[in-house]
Amino acid sequence: MAMLVQTSEAPVKARKPHRKATSTSVWSTPGELGVDEWFELNSRDDGSRYELIDGSLIVSPAPSFRHQRLGDRLQTYLESVRPKEVVPITATGLLLDRKPGVIPDLMVVDKAPFEGDANVAQPEWAHLVVEIASKSTTATDRQTKHAKYAKYAEAGIPHFWRVEMRPFRGQGNEKLPVIFTYTLEANREYQLTHRISADATVEPTEPFKLTLAPAALAEI
Repeated sequence: MAMLVQTSEAPVKARKPHRKATSTSVWSTPGELGVDEWFELNSRDDGSRYELIDGSLIVSPAPSFRHQRLGDRLQTYLESVRPKEVVPITATGLLLDRKPGVIPDLMVVDKAPFEGDANVAQPEWAHLVVEIASKSTTATDRQTKHAKYAKYAEAGIPHFWRVEMRPFRGQGNEKLPVIFTYTLEANREYQLTHRISADATVEPTEPFKLTLAPAALAEI
């Protein structure tokens, strides 16, 4: 049974009606959300993102200007240094267990499937997933993000980055934004590899050789 969770200071859960879907419902089968229905939800003009995580339908508002700007800058940079066989994409669906799943802020995926007729990513195509925490999603981030990260690990996605744009617990004197990079270990858990504040620059070699300078990404 899918549950609905909205991002707010006090996220709430609302039960979906058990009755058969009507013309105003996106479910063709009660309690199950198909890929086409997931696409329909995310085609709405309210700008919200709809993700299905562990049976809960997570509804997030449209990203803020700074959130989207950082994501766009990161995509542009990754585009300039990527190997030719992969491509960075934003706000594209990622299936989990072959079912409706999540919409990462950014992914680096194999290009070949999208040169065909693919319009949503499979986990085995993904080399990197990036999530950007921001004001509009903080409440839900803190309560559901760990479940989401675990899903990425379970799916075998080798690299994961988290970008913190706002003050967070344990920040200390680090300047924002701060980028955390993780690599998947053999036990299907992510191991922290870099913690990069805005006054630092790091040159990771995975998922490919690049330079991460958080301060430059945060520029308007």
